[in-house]
Amino acid sequence: MYRNNTDRHRWLPCLLLCALAVDAANADTQVTPGALQLESERGVPAIPGDVDDELEELGSRSREFVLAPLPSRNPLLGWTLAVPAMFLYKPSFAVEEDTTWISGLMGFYAENDSWGAGAFHKMSVGGDRWRIMGAVFSADLNYDYFGIGGDPDLSIPLNQPMSLLMAEALRRVRPNLFVGLRASLSNTEVSLDLPPGLLPPGVTPPDISADFNLATVAPRLQFDSRDNQFYPMDGSLIDATLSFGLESLGSDRDYEKYQFEFNNYRKFTASGVLAFRAAFEYAGGDAPFFVYPAFGAGADLRGYQTGTYRDRFLLATQVEYRHRLTQRLGVVGFAGIGTVSDEFGRWSKSLPSLGAGVRWVVAPKNGMSLRLDVAQGRDDTEFYIGIGEAF
Repeated sequence: MYRNNTDRHRWLPCLLLCALAVDAANADTQVTPGALQLESERGVPAIPGDVDDELEELGSRSREFVLAPLPSRNPLLGWTLAVPAMFLYKPSFAVEEDTTWISGLMGFYAENDSWGAGAFHKMSVGGDRWRIMGAVFSADLNYDYFGIGGDPDLSIPLNQPMSLLMAEALRRVRPNLFVGLRASLSNTEVSLDLPPGLLPPGVTPPDISADFNLATVAPRLQFDSRDNQFYPMDGSLIDATLSFGLESLGSDRDYEKYQFEFNNYRKFTASGVLAFRAAFEYAGGDAPFFVYPAFGAGADLRGYQTGTYRDRFLLATQVEYRHRLTQRLGVVGFAGIGTVSDEFGRWSKSLPSLGAGVRWVVAPKNGMSLRLDVAQGRDDTEFYIGIGEAF
């Protein structure tokens, strides 16, 4: 059945704005409705008075501005007009080892009257000894809640306004190995969003709502040997995060969330790349329902409306072949499988994913692409338009 429902990290289950901003920045942060889920040893150096010509050339080679008012679509919000404005650059004091800096603004409006706006910045300093990222975000989301466990045929409409402030700092302690801390403050309210005409005339819908203030700290470990953060052709990315929601920091709930992701990239032919991903998530303690991991949120898995399959434990694996037909045009094919369960490590219902897509390189100096994907899940076919690779 095809359903026209109303797209990389890793935070508040929400929407395309974060999906675009996070995918584009590779910021390891995620805002997705239905879940609250982004270096120099001497500090950030000052801009020197005399800039070496070689460093100026280094900065100019990576400097690109991406302004792409574009219609996009994801299974959660439907058709969306998103306006991402991103500046990719290296400042004059950067050295060759520093990764590209990204500063951006983002806004969107969706066909189901959801909207969002935010700003983010990601930088690498001190020869990539420090990776620092921050984001601020606000949104008002309308989406369907399918319950815990997953039933694509039963849902209730919810409204969820939210705001998020997040910061992260990672320090390199070994070649390609980073450790650090992420912290976030967020507020969100979840309420029933019953459309006019659903109830009989004169019947007032019940006032059912809940307000959440969440404060989290998250120790993080990251291993990154990729040769390019936007279009890797070789290397691996391993991310491990343990998030604590703590009442002692002002949170309404005490809970924890475990996240582990492994991405691997291998050059398959002169123009082809084979990408592999495996990931698991687990939400423990008194976690709100929207913190529970869910398919369709982030990179795992395409082909599902966000939240149709949601539970405490999520396990997913997928493989994708990427081929550049020209310097600008590329195609991809992908397949994956996963499960959600109420117990850690238990395989429940098998949830497959199969699809293909087209890529158009919008920032050739850095390898960033506009993507169009079509994916078949267990129950539906979904399609996506966004910026950056899926993983």
